[in-house]
Amino acid sequence: MQLENSTVKPAALICSVGVRQRGAALIISLVILLVITVIGLASMNTSILQERMSANAQNARQAFLSAEAASQDLFRKLEPMDSSSNEWKLALDALDAGIRVATTPKAYSGVGSGKVATAELRYLGEANLVEGHSFGEDIETFRQRYEIIGDASVTGAGASSRVIRGVSVVFY
Repeated sequence: MQLENSTVKPAALICSVGVRQRGAALIISLVILLVITVIGLASMNTSILQERMSANAQNARQAFLSAEAASQDLFRKLEPMDSSSNEWKLALDALDAGIRVATTPKAYSGVGSGKVATAELRYLGEANLVEGHSFGEDIETFRQRYEIIGDASVTGAGASSRVIRGVSVVFY
């Protein structure tokens, strides 16, 4: 018979000769899993850093707005130019005494929880008008310079801010 010389091989012989398994698929899959884990950890660290940065920016903005509110409140009290107000009395007393600090810092509680804000008025000295300015030539005037300083901080966050406004005052 011709079956003996045929080129057909038994099935068991094909499997053992054609495929040699050494565990390469396991090693490749573990390497891919390791790479995916490293990428995941890096993205988690990046998102945590971005969250901290946005929280710091928000705290700094809250501190600035609190300092601005405190200085604006003091400015509104001074704006009517009523020399009988307590703030102007302190400022004029500082002017008479020749000292630079006009008022002690006043704490503001309306800036929200976790924030501390203060405002103070400082006397800077006499204001000199530029040459050729005719304001108040016919009457006796006192031109004084002050600055309103608003300080604020957010407790527990380490954020703080200072707002300084220049104020020129002319007293008749």
